[in-house]
Amino acid sequence: MFKKNISIVALIVFLIIVTVLGVKGYWFLESHNVKPIDLLGFFGSPVQPVESTNGYTNFLLLGIRGEGSESPNLSDSMIVFSFNHDTQKATIISIPRDLWVPSLKAKINTAYYYGEESSPGAGIKLAQASVFEDLGLPIHYTAVVNFSLFRQAVDLVGGIDINVNPGFTDSLFPIPGKENAIPESSRYETITFLPGMNHLDGETALKFVRSRHSVGEEGTDFARSRRQQQVISALREKFMTPAFLLDKQKVSLLLEIINNNLKTNIAENLYPTLAKMALDSQSNSIVSIPLSDRPDSDGITILYNPPTYQYFNEWVLVPKDNNWNTLKLYIKNKLQ
Repeated sequence: MFKKNISIVALIVFLIIVTVLGVKGYWFLESHNVKPIDLLGFFGSPVQPVESTNGYTNFLLLGIRGEGSESPNLSDSMIVFSFNHDTQKATIISIPRDLWVPSLKAKINTAYYYGEESSPGAGIKLAQASVFEDLGLPIHYTAVVNFSLFRQAVDLVGGIDINVNPGFTDSLFPIPGKENAIPESSRYETITFLPGMNHLDGETALKFVRSRHSVGEEGTDFARSRRQQQVISALREKFMTPAFLLDKQKVSLLLEIINNNLKTNIAENLYPTLAKMALDSQSNSIVSIPLSDRPDSDGITILYNPPTYQYFNEWVLVPKDNNWNTLKLYIKNKLQ
């Protein structure tokens, strides 16, 4: 089904929460006269403990459309990053924006929007509460970013290399600023990504993760979530190298990009600890928990699309049999 609302996915969940914010930990120590070459040795013990529940610290990244767009506070991307302090392993959960929130009687991507409409600054609290209601995961920290941060971050590292598989073409990719252009066909451009290794700059990487109107599987939100995680991993590798972390000029530019495009409830004194968590998890692969209306690798289908008349004529996703406890147990059992 063709959806009118244009998706602007500002992702960078893992990147922003534990990697990019972790970079600020390096800068924090450097500003306290720790020599750059010694910064790599501070990860023996956390500078400041982070909040956790049963050994897990859960971060939420909200990618919003940003100023200058229609409905700038709608969350086009919602990803939970869960860090297990015992195993030092990380899990990423991409939350479908069409997931229903019973108490809100609305989709989960509206939670931050409604919170900000009610009271500026309340968006993070309502988004965290909605994730807890649906998934049973207490969110300890949240970061809100717009897509400008993502684009600039990719360009800062000289682009990223992505293995595109399969390739795809999207002939309805929206052109910024032409949302109401006449004729309607002038609102879109055609973008193509060939299969194989592709080097992407910031603008092209943004198109890669935003595309949602190609034919077949690559036109689904679930394919977009997979592409998001590809880009996150590629950026993580670029940022978590001594060559970048010890480059004072690049770190300074990155901090400027972050400060201009980020809202968060993470205190600055936690940044060194986040840097430690980022490196602690570096040797472990990141596991992704799929939340989809299609079978996972074990053949389990956890979500489904109910008749629209039951949900104010909206296309939504809810757990099978409307059993929210089953969804929470599904996630709990798959956490690392």
